[in-house]
Amino acid sequence: MQSTSAIFEASSRAVALKFPLETLQFYFGKKAPMQRSVILNAAKYLFGNATPLAPWKEALQEIESGKLIPPTENINNIPVGNSLGNTFGKWIYCCVRVLQPTSMIETGVAHGSSSWIILNAMEKNKKGKLISIDLPNNDTNEAYNFGVKTPPTGWRVPEQLRQRWSLRLGDARILLPEALKEFGQLDIFFHDSDHSYEHMKFEFETSLPYLSPKGILLSDDVHKNAAYAELVSNNGLRALQFNKGGAAIRK
Repeated sequence: MQSTSAIFEASSRAVALKFPLETLQFYFGKKAPMQRSVILNAAKYLFGNATPLAPWKEALQEIESGKLIPPTENINNIPVGNSLGNTFGKWIYCCVRVLQPTSMIETGVAHGSSSWIILNAMEKNKKGKLISIDLPNNDTNEAYNFGVKTPPTGWRVPEQLRQRWSLRLGDARILLPEALKEFGQLDIFFHDSDHSYEHMKFEFETSLPYLSPKGILLSDDVHKNAAYAELVSNNGLRALQFNKGGAAIRK
């Protein structure tokens, strides 16, 4: 089996040393310059040194300008899930903006923070459809739900962004194969549901055959088990990993 060292560590200390000024700014709380450098460096690694960086820079500028459709906020205005304040949240937005997908599937929605990021990018693209799959929110923990007992799955996605969105509630083992067959070919797959080894392995192995030649597989929490590393090794993928999030393409 190929070792996890074959996966490029996009947020490693070695990468940080390439950007001493940005690293110093990050240390003093100014994170955006370092995140920008890490993302551009990751794009060059994954898609090749010849890949044009202008679209990636433009996408990052859109994030930094703040001119996006805002999410529905919780009563305490507390950020939840992936956000445009962290590197992987920005990476997701940039991938959707630059790769211009017509078909994308996301598993695991929860409050809908990642869905909101994806749908904002699709709104800028003026194309694309996102199918999101998750179980209904039956969690009555008001601390997790920010003062509401059981808010609906995906509640952070505002009505203005829902025209490109199909939210499907149920078991991914049933709904994911159905959604893949519906699309026929998939431009982006994003796993963020059950992070057990068995379930991640199922979702990766089920979705990969449907990925388009230039498609990309994204996953949160790849550090939790060996499923992502095995996927990369067994299929000869070109892959990287941020602190928790991963991205892989066919070579």
